[in-house]
Amino acid sequence: MEAEVDPVKKMAELIKAGAVMLAETCPYPGCGLPLFRLKTGEVVCPVHGRVYLVKTEEEAREVKTSVSLAMTLDRIEERALMEMNAMLSERGEIDPTELIRWLEVVERVRRIKSVIASRSSSTK
Repeated sequence: MEAEVDPVKKMAELIKAGAVMLAETCPYPGCGLPLFRLKTGEVVCPVHGRVYLVKTEEEAREVKTSVSLAMTLDRIEERALMEMNAMLSERGEIDPTELIRWLEVVERVRRIKSVIASRSSSTK
């Protein structure tokens, strides 16, 4: 069981790390804690972590699509790594074709993530 986060302690840690407290509050229902902008530009809630501040419905749709894509890519990469780990931990023979297939999956996912990251950093 994970220990509950002390929001005041977390806020103090964020400020010590150079984060700036914003006027906006966490959008999660019932939270209402102030948000913080990290030195990286990322906006976080002391309890809920990363949040996205949007001004329009279009921005909200774009963020939702982007987050959904990132989560899907993470799950695909995790699955590929688990499959390779299972394959390598078995004492039997390794099927090189199967291993190469999973390596290609990881490589493609990482390439897509890299393209997404470069596009998002160029739009800031």
